Amino acid sequence: MSKTNLIKTLAKEPLFTAMLVLTAVMSFFSRPQLSSINWNVITTLFSLMLVRTAFEKCHFLTSVAGISTAYFHTQRSLSLALTAVTGFLSMLVTNDVALLTVVPITILIAEKEGEDPFILIILETISANIFSSLTPFGNPQNLYLYSYYNMTAADFFRIMLPLFVFGVALIILLNFSLNRSNHQYHTSAIFQITDPILFWGALAVYVLNILSVLRVLNSWIPFVAAVAFFVVYRPGFFLSVDYFLLGTFVLFFLFTDSVTGIPMVKTVLSAMLNSKAAVLADSALISQVLSNVPTAVLISGFTPHYRELLYGVAIGGLGTPVASLASMISYKIYAQKYAGGKYMKVFLIVNFATLILLGLAIYLYELLAG
Repeated sequence: MSKTNLIKTLAKEPLFTAMLVLTAVMSFFSRPQLSSINWNVITTLFSLMLVRTAFEKCHFLTSVAGISTAYFHTQRSLSLALTAVTGFLSMLVTNDVALLTVVPITILIAEKEGEDPFILIILETISANIFSSLTPFGNPQNLYLYSYYNMTAADFFRIMLPLFVFGVALIILLNFSLNRSNHQYHTSAIFQITDPILFWGALAVYVLNILSVLRVLNSWIPFVAAVAFFVVYRPGFFLSVDYFLLGTFVLFFLFTDSVTGIPMVKTVLSAMLNSKAAVLADSALISQVLSNVPTAVLISGFTPHYRELLYGVAIGGLGTPVASLASMISYKIYAQKYAGGKYMKVFLIVNFATLILLGLAIYLYELLAG
């Protein structure tokens, strides 16, 4: 790759480039150790990316979304169906995959009706960020924190269930408040798996990944199974893997290891995160600028309060568009077809309102729970 092409490529990956520079700078003050890289997270994400591509190519995800929304025709009922299927997929195949599947379907439905689907897509984005918080494999930060703090699946679900319940209640409230149009949508049910071998092979790899996340299997087993299956059946899928995202995670781990190795920085951050309330508030606030995935990796090195950190980065995924990578995905898809000004204005109002309400609900729950 020429120097010019390399610069263009890095310019298209600002998060990776920023982390590369920061990690390089920090390494002069404290050299990171390769042992700080959480390979369980990296291999699991790699396998899930291959599974995601397979599910997309055999039309499994679009079929699930299509059949789930086929019998809902008012804006309010269709919105409930779309947010529900987005949430369901988010819990199973991560929030970004869910939005990559459902948002284009939403746009296709709206285009046929001559409608602007910005309200539907905003609610789908909120749903993806909230529903995905319930499972360890619903989003990258959960997968990392679940592994880093060596939680059990039962503990994880027990911790996240209150936030999930509060969040779902807010989504339903938002749906009834924002969707008041009487427009009738015309949707149809289409379920078709175009490549059964690809589907069943990917499903087997996915199940192995779930068993690995639940610590029934070693994380290398689904990784080896994924590589073996796709090398034999669909080697071209390896080109679809987001290697920059995987590289960004590696840099997150190395950067955090460098930071925690500098006594002054460690002292300052430890002082900032010296209470449960501070971890909850600071992780949500830092996520607004840094995004919730790197925030989770950074703060985890300075606090034992994993419950509050889980809550903070989940709530912190709401708010600004950069707070969650999933939010950026849905906006980019929307902006390819429509002007983004109205979308962004409503997005910020609705997301910050949801962030504040959900944050207050969790804070009060924490006080009552002791």
